[in-house]
Amino acid sequence: FQMLLRGANGVGYTSYPDNSIFKFCDVAVRSGMDVFRVFDSLNYVDNLRLGIDAVGAAGGVVECAIGYSGDVLDDASKYNLEYYLNLARELQSCGIHVLAIKDMAGLLKPAAATKLVTALRDEFPHLPIHVHTHDTAGTGVASMLAAANAGA
Repeated sequence: FQMLLRGANGVGYTSYPDNSIFKFCDVAVRSGMDVFRVFDSLNYVDNLRLGIDAVGAAGGVVECAIGYSGDVLDDASKYNLEYYLNLARELQSCGIHVLAIKDMAGLLKPAAATKLVTALRDEFPHLPIHVHTHDTAGTGVASMLAAANAGA
């Protein structure tokens, strides 16, 4: 089974004490939960790290999601390719098992999916890469095909 874990927010919308996140993950794993997609809406690594550590300590599979925003094709954007590569490097060093790209707003266009997944695959050849999108803009299927062709 798989679930979403909002890092330091657990399954809620407020930050919880660290020990409660660790206990929740422990109980969840013992109750049959396997994979935890850990994410933070702002890609705040300290919040992500708490979820990563709690899931890892409980023996779960850590799928850490990078929230996609902006346009990776725009080199002048804060959310350019280097932003995502640096974030992925930091998360990989935390001991994640799977890297996910979480396109919550459906902004990931096919060319951007190709560019981002290709760069991630080149840098992390053995790390599984998952891509999740909401088809808000109507490009979801094309973006998923582009991501798969690029190595996701």
